[in-house]
Amino acid sequence: MAVSRPLARRTTRGAFYRGLCLMIVDSQKLLLPDTPANRKAFGKHTTRRFGRMVPAGYPQVHLMRLLEAGTHLTVELLVKPCKKHEYLLAGALMHKARSLLDLILWDCGFYGYSLLRQAIDTSRYVLGRVSSTVVFEAVQTLPDGSFLARIYPSWQARRRGRDGRIVRVISYSFKDPNRPDHGQRHRLVTTLLDARKYPARELVVLYHQRWEIEIDNDEITTHQLHRHVELRSGTPVNIVQEIYGIFLAHNTIRTLMHEAALRVDRDPRTLSFIHAVRVIKDAIPLLRAAGSKQLPKLYDGLLAQIGRGILPPRDGRINPRVVKIKMSNYKKKRPEDLSPPQPSVAFQEDIVILK
Repeated sequence: MAVSRPLARRTTRGAFYRGLCLMIVDSQKLLLPDTPANRKAFGKHTTRRFGRMVPAGYPQVHLMRLLEAGTHLTVELLVKPCKKHEYLLAGALMHKARSLLDLILWDCGFYGYSLLRQAIDTSRYVLGRVSSTVVFEAVQTLPDGSFLARIYPSWQARRRGRDGRIVRVISYSFKDPNRPDHGQRHRLVTTLLDARKYPARELVVLYHQRWEIEIDNDEITTHQLHRHVELRSGTPVNIVQEIYGIFLAHNTIRTLMHEAALRVDRDPRTLSFIHAVRVIKDAIPLLRAAGSKQLPKLYDGLLAQIGRGILPPRDGRINPRVVKIKMSNYKKKRPEDLSPPQPSVAFQEDIVILK
């Protein structure tokens, strides 16, 4: 489809890192009407309450996306039942990324030998977080403090030295005591092996662009849909149709925002999504009523109006990882978490590469 192809150009601000287009793989879940057909097709999550397993209130659909970070354009979308594990779907999305042209960012839930082997064997670049339980076999320490390591599909393969693949590991921490997880070791793994061309500190800062997909999720669920049960259809076929309609509309809005940003030479992410939606809604009746000769002028005016919706600069604000209701691994929210101390230095200056 025309609105689901990679959109960023070399002149698109913020879309590239050293010539590589930034892409993000991640998932989200949407609530569905509680109908027998939706329950059967997509399922419900369960949780343990009072010693027994209790189903959730609504069925959910699991969406996996390949997102262009600089434009917030969804390049590929997979629709699956809610309990389908995201790791099993990531390989199909990675296949849609362009080899030697894109850099895929993902969270630690996607770390695994099979995905990294697929990336290496197909010449695709990835950068992702690694959990503390993963053990690497160090091969070579690099000048920037990162190191090359060999990974294996199993401990038997490791013992026999079979099917190993080389990746690069970056270990880092933070020196500011006001920053969450201060003093803890964080690790990234990547298939970008050249430390001189891709310095470790730059990759640590770059990795946090993965959160662009969370901003995009908020655009869709909070501002585009703006309802508790995000989808309305009672049958699976209509649910899938509704999902693709929602994301096609979102891609159309983001395509117009990208074109408007190019005209004013700005990063598309600095333009307001809400402002763009309002401008487009107001323009639709005018475009419908206008003659064909008037459309180019009205279109130029539409892009000019979208380009005027500039967001204020993002600040370096942080918040503790806590929840109001203790139903997860995060700490329960306390009064002292309402106004947490803020870091005294910028994020990129706070990074300490560990060896």
